[in-house]
This record gives sequence, structure tokens and C-alpha cells, in this order.
Amino acid sequence: MLKKLTERTVKAEKPGARARYVWDTDIEGFGLVVHPSGKKVYVLRYRGPQGRRRMTLGSVPMKAEEARGKAKDELAKLRDGIDPLSEEEARRAMPSFGAWVAEYLEGVKARKKRPDQDVYYLQGSPGGRGHEPKTSAAMERWKTRPLDSITPREIEAWMAGLADAGKITANRAYAALRSCMEEAVRKGVLRDNPCRFVRKYPENAPRRRVLTDTERRRLEDAIDRLPSVWDRTFFQLLLLTGCRKSEAFTARWEDVDLANQVWTIPSPKAGTPQAIPLARRAVTLLRALPRIAGNPYVFPGKLPGEHRTAMETSWKKLRKAAELDDLHIHDLRRDVGLRVARQAGILAASK
Repeated sequence: MLKKLTERTVKAEKPGARARYVWDTDIEGFGLVVHPSGKKVYVLRYRGPQGRRRMTLGSVPMKAEEARGKAKDELAKLRDGIDPLSEEEARRAMPSFGAWVAEYLEGVKARKKRPDQDVYYLQGSPGGRGHEPKTSAAMERWKTRPLDSITPREIEAWMAGLADAGKITANRAYAALRSCMEEAVRKGVLRDNPCRFVRKYPENAPRRRVLTDTERRRLEDAIDRLPSVWDRTFFQLLLLTGCRKSEAFTARWEDVDLANQVWTIPSPKAGTPQAIPLARRAVTLLRALPRIAGNPYVFPGKLPGEHRTAMETSWKKLRKAAELDDLHIHDLRRDVGLRVARQAGILAASK
């Protein structure tokens, strides 16, 4: 049936025993389907690159003029070489940000030794150890959004919010998001990475703080005055070996060979197992440490079978006692590297 589709004619159409089509006299392919249930649906029938196709424009109470306008817009796309229905199907197939992040992080966890930073900035903190789970700022903004709808301007606004906690934090989050989006490009989910058009924040020059001989002696004296044997050994180990605090926290007795004065770090940040020679002072301190039955860690935590995870309170007291308030704990590692480089060269220090 041919009829100009207007509000009056659409309203006048009554349902029958079977679905009935009413085609508009002005726009070819624009029509109305009247179902036996009484439901009325605007459709557009056209011939595209994939042959004859039909798409739904909307249902009454959509106005006839609104449906007519949508039909014109879709036919305009067809004239530009775009199949409207294929575009709609692609839009429906586009994953949400939340769904893509979940898929991406599965790959990251399989590839990376320490995916925690990617998980934290993209998904959020899982909680635990007395902390509540926390959704990331990215997930709060875009969880249900189609992945291809996120714009560079929105990413800049997201970074600006994170920069309140520090530009380094914003840049780390940006790096995680950029890698996530780049993987979507590589797998054909996105055509382009919106992060490519966003600049990172300028950061301060890397810290160069090291200890003078006088400061080192003050620090060593302050360490010796700490009441806890665990704290004394922990900070001396950092000062004597240059290890990271995370490596000291996760050190296991099975990896410490006191007889040969070697500590093997099986999974350092670089990925390759690393053997660290232990100074006589370090060996003496480690021998004096009590071992907790059933706990494999050199620095046991409060919970059975777990390692210690924080030393902030002791570090704060130590800096105050040594009058080194500006010292960061990572400066100890830098100080050891410099001293090794002076004695054995930069190659030995880097190793």
C-alpha cells in the first residue's frame, strides 16, 4: 500500500490479522509496518553494497516527521558510500570501555610480570588488607560507553582530574590508557587511538639525591638505634645492597645463601633472576633474625605465611633521627649505585 506517511495517516492505520506494510509516496523505501498486536514501526528499505536491506528507524510514538528525517539522513549516508545498516551493526558490535578493559587486562596479566599498575589505573583497586575496593576514575567515566566514543578532549579532562594528585600520577594513568587503546587498534576494534592526540604533562627532572659520607654515617647510627631487629635489618639491607623495598619485603629464606654470602632475587623488576652479593655486615644481621615457623619470608607480616608490606612509620622516625627529612627511600638505591660506579664502573653498577 502506498500512502504519504503523516501523523494523521499513521494514526488511522489499524492492525489486521497479519503484518501490513504502508510505503511512503515521497521517499522511496520509507515505510510503516503495522503489526497484529497494534505496534507500529517505521522502516527503511534500500539496496546497498550487500544487496537489498531493511533497517528499523523507530516505533510509534515516534513522530512521522522525525522518522522521515531519519530516513533522509540514512539515505544521505548511502549516497556517500556508507551502508547505514552496516554502520549500525558495527556500532552495536563495539565493546564498551569496561568490557574492553576486562579483555585487555587478561592479556596484560599473561604478558606482564607486574600488571598491578595497569589494573589500578584502568579498572581500580581490588581492595584487601583492610582496604575497600575502589573503582578507577577511568571506569567511573566510561564503563558503559562504546570504546570508539571516547574523545581526546575527554581524555584530557580525565588527566586534569588525576593531575590534582600529581602530574606523575596522571602520566602513569595516561600510559596505561594509551597502551590499552593501542591494543584495540592493533586488534581492529578501533581505527585510531584517541590518546595519540593528547600530550603528557611535563615532569620534574629525575631526583639525583644521594648521601654524603657524613649523612650516611648519621643514617647508619640511626638505623642501629632502631628498637626492632626487623627494622634494623630491613634498612641496612637497603643501604648495603641497593635493593628495592619491594624486593626486600618479598625476600624468602630459600633464596638467601648465608654460607656463600649471596641473595638471589628470582623475579626482580628487570625480569631476569639476579644474584646480589651480601656484605659481611648484612650476613651478620640476617643470621641474627629469628625465623617464623611456617613463614618463608625474611620479613614476615602480621598474617600467617605473608610478608611485610609497609615500613612508612619506621622510615619516618628514622629520617627524623638522622636529620634527613628530605631523603626518599629510593635515594638509598641511587646512593649504592653511585658508590659502586665509583669503585667498579658504571657497568657493574647497572648490573
